[in-house]
Amino acid sequence: MNTEIPTVVIDEQQLVEEDVWLSLNDLCERCGLQQTLVIELVELGLVMPQTVTAERWQFQVAAVPTLHQAVRLRRELDLDWQGVAVAMDLLEQIQALRQQVRSLERQLGAR
Repeated sequence: MNTEIPTVVIDEQQLVEEDVWLSLNDLCERCGLQQTLVIELVELGLVMPQTVTAERWQFQVAAVPTLHQAVRLRRELDLDWQGVAVAMDLLEQIQALRQQVRSLERQLGAR
């Protein structure tokens, strides 16, 4: 089940606004992914939709780089999607810890 997933380059301006919402179809188009895969990734918690109606999801535009990172991790590390979910969770924790360290370093430097 290792299918080739195209790499899609997007303009950074598209990611700046947090109030920009994408439909499931729009998200799939921007990421080059099939709906069934995005639904699976939602079930794994990689991206979280906003439920507009029971039949229609809306995603913040920030889901685009998240899905790109997930696809890259799967391709480069040859992980299954559950492994990708765990890796991305760990990467988020690392980023949070780095921010805490920078904050503590600034506080110590201010003394």
